[in-house]
Amino acid sequence: MERWRLILDPDRQGPENMAKDEAILRAAESGSLIPTLRMYGWAGPAISIGYVQNPSHLLGFGLPVVRRITGGRAVLHDNELTYSIIVPSSNPLFSEGITGAYSAISGCIVKALKDIGIGASFSRGSKKGRTEQKDGCFFSASRYEILVEGKKLVGSSQRRFKQAFLQHGSILFGVNTGLNTRIFGKGAGQRMSWIGAYSDVSRDDFKNMLVKRISEGLGASFAQGALNESEQYLKDSLLKAKYSSSQWNHSCARRFQDAPLTVPAKEE
Repeated sequence: MERWRLILDPDRQGPENMAKDEAILRAAESGSLIPTLRMYGWAGPAISIGYVQNPSHLLGFGLPVVRRITGGRAVLHDNELTYSIIVPSSNPLFSEGITGAYSAISGCIVKALKDIGIGASFSRGSKKGRTEQKDGCFFSASRYEILVEGKKLVGSSQRRFKQAFLQHGSILFGVNTGLNTRIFGKGAGQRMSWIGAYSDVSRDDFKNMLVKRISEGLGASFAQGALNESEQYLKDSLLKAKYSSSQWNHSCARRFQDAPLTVPAKEE
C-alpha cells in the first residue's frame, strides 16, 4: 500500500479551510510527493464559490463568502463533513483524468454510505438546461457525483495543475432548506439529500468509516499528520494575501489575479 498523510482538522472559518487546501496543492505542485487526505468542517454557515463564479448574487445574505481554488458553483457549508484529496498527477490511480478521479473517490464514499445503511448511486450527469444558470452546486449533479433517491448528497470539485491535483467536496449531514431556498432560489432544498435523513451516525464515526474505505479503495496506508513547515508558511501567506481579501473573494471573476504556483521562500 502507498503511504498517505491523513490530516483531521476541527471546524474552521472558510478562508482558513480554503487556504489550507490550496497550500497543500501548491506544495504538491512544487515537488511534495506524499498524497494527502484532509477532513474538516466549517465554523458556522458560509458560502464558497467556484474559481470563476461571479458572486454578486450571493453577497447580500449576511454570510461569509470565500472563493475556492476549484471550479463549480456555490455551496452553502454548514452541517457537513468536508474532504480534500491532494495527489501528484502521476499517481496511476488517477491516470484517467477528471472523470477517472471522480469515479475512484466517489466509489469509496458510496461504500462508506452503504456501511451506514444508505443506498447511494453515481450520477450520470445533468442534461443541459435551466439548472446550468443556477448559482448553487446542489441544483444538479455532474457525472460520478453521489445521489440518494435521485437527490444530491455529495458535491465535489477539482483543480488540476501539471504536477498535482486537488479534489474536495461536501458530504451533507443536515440541510437548512429555508436558508438554501433563500440563497439559491425555489426548489434548492428539494434537490438535496443528507445523511441525517437516513442515519443517526455521528460525523466522527462516519469519518472513520470513510478513512477505512478510502484506504481500501485507493490502496492508501494512512499516517496521521499535519502541515509541514513550508506548507504552514504558504497557508499563512495565502490566508493573509488572498483568502482574507475581498478582491479575491468578492470581485468579478475576470478581474482577480491568481497566486503564483510556487511555494514562497522563507527569509533567512
